[in-house]
Amino acid sequence: MKELQVIYDSQIFDAQTFGGISRYFCEIIPRMNITFDISVRYSENIYLKESKLCKHRLPIPRWIFNKYKNKLLGKNRKFSEHMLRSSSTYLLHATYYEPYFQEWLGNNPYVITVHDMIYEKLPEFFSKEDRELIFEQKKKVVTQADRVIAISQNTKKDIIELLHIAPEKIDVIYHGTNIQKPTQKILVTLPKRFILYVGTRYSYKNFTRFAKAFSLLSSKDKDLYAICTGNPFSMNEIKIFESLNISPKFIHIQASDAMLYTLYNQAEAFVFPSLYEGFGIPILEAYACLCPAIISNTSCFPEIAADAAAYFNPYSEIEIADTIASVIYNPTLRTDLIHKGSEQIKLYSWEKAALQTEQVYFKALENKKQIKMTSSPSVNAHFLIHSLSFSGKQHCRKAGCLCV
Repeated sequence: MKELQVIYDSQIFDAQTFGGISRYFCEIIPRMNITFDISVRYSENIYLKESKLCKHRLPIPRWIFNKYKNKLLGKNRKFSEHMLRSSSTYLLHATYYEPYFQEWLGNNPYVITVHDMIYEKLPEFFSKEDRELIFEQKKKVVTQADRVIAISQNTKKDIIELLHIAPEKIDVIYHGTNIQKPTQKILVTLPKRFILYVGTRYSYKNFTRFAKAFSLLSSKDKDLYAICTGNPFSMNEIKIFESLNISPKFIHIQASDAMLYTLYNQAEAFVFPSLYEGFGIPILEAYACLCPAIISNTSCFPEIAADAAAYFNPYSEIEIADTIASVIYNPTLRTDLIHKGSEQIKLYSWEKAALQTEQVYFKALENKKQIKMTSSPSVNAHFLIHSLSFSGKQHCRKAGCLCV
């Protein structure tokens, strides 16, 4: 395949300091055989900083960035618009759903990745204003995209159902993980026995039910702890722990990738109680770290994990607790899940995701060429000659034509 020019705009790097979507882009971009540009000048996104992928990024002190954040992000938007307007032939992979870029594309194609349909599937967890805005923007961007990437078959199904997009326009490309055993031993004091919760704790992540399920286990097992990564516990979460009498048992750790490997590897199990996900990268991380996965039976989870996980109904605290107990107190089942996870992870990699994404880019380019051809008067006239050649006496003599 010949190289192509791909532009990635600033949207998700403006919105996230860290997070799954910005990490996704920083994982696939360097693995593709493309010429690329990221239209970001100012960003505190940790993956963009660590990867050094963005040649335009200007490093500035964090306090200055925080003080002038809105102004600096406005400059990113102007820079994105300038790059789209002044570049010649390219493909845009928009990093989120704001449709501002459609004004500046000209005849260049664009691709969008849909990571989930959470606002549409679980609207009760979001304000009316937020979900209406996201839905309106997402529908416009997805409908007009040349190709759409869904990160699971379940997400593709939701896109078709909720946005009424033709199935043949959507390509399913799974995520990967690059979590690895650290080269040096991580020095950290951990409880002897703990279960692990990884990531954010938004309402739809179902953290409160997880805490209640843990309290049922803790009442019978005084030596069991729960370690959580992500942001520090909120005051509301601390009050929940206090009301359940489990405050000493919940430990927060701000984990680097090296620390995260250690946590997964030493945990009794990883628990993922979310009500809905587009994919669920922590499942792959658990597999890579030889940690058994205990997860919800909803959305994409059975598709991604297959038989390499223990499942529960996320709306039942009793079932969550019982399923956790069935794994952590059963060494045979726990070992079996670890083995199945180490096999299941072989289906996923960022290298495979990058190759498939590059193929989608060429599909988008080909699709744009076909649209341009069929809208050309000279091409339409050419096809008219074909349609009139019913007797075989009148033939097209256009160079390279294969019609007879």
